This record gives sequence, C-alpha cells and structure tokens, in this order.
Amino acid sequence: MTSTYPFFQIDVFTDKGYLGNPLAVIVALDPALPIPSDEQMQKIANWTNLSETTFLLPPTNPKADYSVRIYTPAEELPFAGHPTIGTCRIFLEHTRGGVQQSKGEKIVQECGVGLVDLLVAENGSIAFTAPPLSKTGPVEEEKVLVACKSMGIAREDVIDTQWVINGPHWFALQLKDVATVMKASRIPNQESKKLKWGVVGLYSPQERQSEGSPYFEIRAFPHAVEVDEDPVTGSFNAGVAQWLIGNGVAPSNYIASQGLAMGRRGRVVVHRDDTDLTLEESKRPIWIGGESVICIRGTIQI
Repeated sequence: MTSTYPFFQIDVFTDKGYLGNPLAVIVALDPALPIPSDEQMQKIANWTNLSETTFLLPPTNPKADYSVRIYTPAEELPFAGHPTIGTCRIFLEHTRGGVQQSKGEKIVQECGVGLVDLLVAENGSIAFTAPPLSKTGPVEEEKVLVACKSMGIAREDVIDTQWVINGPHWFALQLKDVATVMKASRIPNQESKKLKWGVVGLYSPQERQSEGSPYFEIRAFPHAVEVDEDPVTGSFNAGVAQWLIGNGVAPSNYIASQGLAMGRRGRVVVHRDDTDLTLEESKRPIWIGGESVICIRGTIQI
C-alpha cells in the first residue's frame, strides 16, 4: 500500500526563487500516516537528485518542535544548514500558517547532532545557531594538495586552512582573492571524490562599499557525496564563520555570497550575538540566516 504525504520544494538562502539552493521536504507529521523507512527515505533522496532531501517528522525530544532526517542522494547527514532553514520554513507553513504569523518565534529542531535553535526574524528570514565544531585545526597537506589539483589552482594561492566539521566533514581553504575562488574548477577527480571542502575569498574594501555588499565569496565542493558543487551551504558557512570571526579575519556581522559561479545569488547572513559581554567571544552564539521561497507545493506517494 502507498500513503500520500505533503511535498514541497523550497529555494533557500535567496529572496527570489530559482537563485538559491533547492531543497525537497516531505512532511510526515500526520500520526495517521506511517513514518517512511530509512530505505524509503534514502531511495527518495536519490530520486529527487537534489543536494539534500528532508523528512519532517514528529519530535522524540520533548524540548523540540519537530524532528528532521536529512539525506543526500548517497547518505544521511546528522546536520546541514540549508535543509535546517528550509525544513523550519515548511514546518511553519504547515503548522503555523507561514513565517508572517511566526515573526520573533523561537523554534527548536531535533536532528542527528541534537537540538538546534532557530529564530524567525521580523523580515521572515530564519536563522539557526551554528553547531559546535567537533574538529578544528589545520588541514593535512596531502588533502590540501588534492583539493588544489582538483580545482586547478596553485598551492600558493591558499592563504590558510581549517577543519570545520559540525556534522558534515568539511574543511575550508581561504584563497588569496575572489578571482581565484571564481576560477576554481568544480569537476571532481578520483582523489577528490573522497573529500568535502569549500573555499572562501575576501572581497576588497572597494567592493564592499554599498550597503548589503557581501564580505566573502564562498564555494563548496562536496565531492564525497557525489555532488560537484553545492549552490549555497549553511553548514559550511557556519563552520567558516566560527573560524574566520574567531581569528579576526571576519567581523562579527557580515553577509557571505555563494553560488555566483553557478548562476545563483545566494546570501548567507552571519551574526554573532554579543548581547552577553560577560561571555568569552569564542563562546558567544553565531547565527546563520537567510530568506527562502517555496517554489513547489504538492503531494508525494510513498
């Protein structure tokens, strides 16, 4: 027998549809419907062929508003950024009547890394607190060289490196400028298919003069999950924010651009909460936010 579930496809980290990062969300909150099996979830995620597909489920933790399972076409993830924002938006759409009725509301998501706090801003955008990094420190040189070879850039174009694992096993490379970020090839090779990394380049002060101008250009290459390039990546941005704010390269509030090389216009809003000045700067929460647009509403049979 098959059951029918609400299905959405939403564009995340953009205020205009088809310029951000798409996400499929299957809603399984109705207690009368069976929860899809692990095998069914993975099969559907492989079929949608998006970077991630999520399943919105009832929470098991009483502190959470909902639970989510996050799948790439190849595997389940304990956490990912754009699926977190996109799933929260669909939760609000399905249970609260949308973001306009939820401004200022705090939401708690349950996922593989535990509980994640989210906040609905006055403009309807949604932000999550960056999960703690489970691994930091410089990246092993052999991995840096594999990434450089795959991208077709010189090793000397890499200024700094850092592990930024917060569920997904990302490492980050700071490149010398935005031009180098933009020219990097996304095509994987045999060695790079084992890795998941991203690059960041700093815009010049002249390029950042207008209000709302991005501070960084970012690209992400999750080759290990069979994706050449991800359009806009919340988990990677969350890790990068903790790294670059922590070492003084980034201010405590900035906008990152991602997706330009793919014809997208992703915008990730980063904000460190400095309300409690008694907290050490490294312990102050960092919020990763963005807008989202629902592009498809329908049903799916499982």
